[in-house]
Amino acid sequence: MKLVSQGKRPLLAILIVVAFLVFVAVFVKMNQLPSNEPHIASDGTCLYEQKLDFIETVLPLLASLGIMIGALTYYFMHQKVESKEKSLKANTDILLRFLNKDERAIVNRLIEEQGKVLQSELTRLPGMGKVKAHRIVQRLIDRRVIETEEHGKTNIVRFTKEIREGLL
Repeated sequence: MKLVSQGKRPLLAILIVVAFLVFVAVFVKMNQLPSNEPHIASDGTCLYEQKLDFIETVLPLLASLGIMIGALTYYFMHQKVESKEKSLKANTDILLRFLNKDERAIVNRLIEEQGKVLQSELTRLPGMGKVKAHRIVQRLIDRRVIETEEHGKTNIVRFTKEIREGLL
């Protein structure tokens, strides 16, 4: 039985963190001594020492609570990250199925370089020359997988916006 739906988990995690931060802020504010009050209580003890003793007692509890909040937030958020990684892997596999060996080599290089690489670097791939790289890049442009932008004597090759959003 799921207590919280997948879509609401990140919202709940953010809410828990914000609630913890508000709690800590209120705790700090409550334990401040005003500067205009006397520092010695009526029984002769120092108010700062009393506050310090209290803070020394509560501080490990706050640290433990912070660690538990962090673990709880991780629990709520990790499934979303994992599902995004799985989706990315599936999208990449689907795209690569439609490409031949040389096109796959170029797309894999783009994926390794976060979607952006110089065309001159593609010519250094195993079995790839300048003419072959140019033809493959042109085929991928025709299929709207990549786009190029002039950069000096070479081109910057990058995924199109649609592919970038789906893969990266």
